[in-house]
Amino acid sequence: REEGIEIREIIALGGVAKKSPFVMQTMSDILNMPIRVAKSEQTCALGAAMFAATVAGLYPDVMTAQKKMGQGFETEYVPGVESVEYYSKKYVHYRELGKFLETKSK
Repeated sequence: REEGIEIREIIALGGVAKKSPFVMQTMSDILNMPIRVAKSEQTCALGAAMFAATVAGLYPDVMTAQKKMGQGFETEYVPGVESVEYYSKKYVHYRELGKFLETKSK
C-alpha cells in the first residue's frame, strides 16, 4: 500500500491457513482485512488451469474461469475491532523502537 499498490483481498491457502485458526485470526486483525481460506488443496494448480483454460478459449476471461472452475472458500476471518486497535498501537511502538535502534547503531 505504501508503494501505491491496491490490495483488494487476501486469500490464504495450504498448511497454516487450514490448520491454525489462531494464526489466521491474528493475521486478519494485524492486517485489518478479511482473509478467506481456499477450499482446494491444489489451489496453485487450479489457478494455473484457470489461466490455461482462458488462453485456450474455453472462457472469455479469468474471472469467468474462476467462477466456473473454482471450489470456493472454506473459512473467512474478519478483523475484530478491539484487536485491530491493539495491534495498531503495538505497531506504532514497534516502529518507534526501530527508529530508536537505527539512530543508536550509527
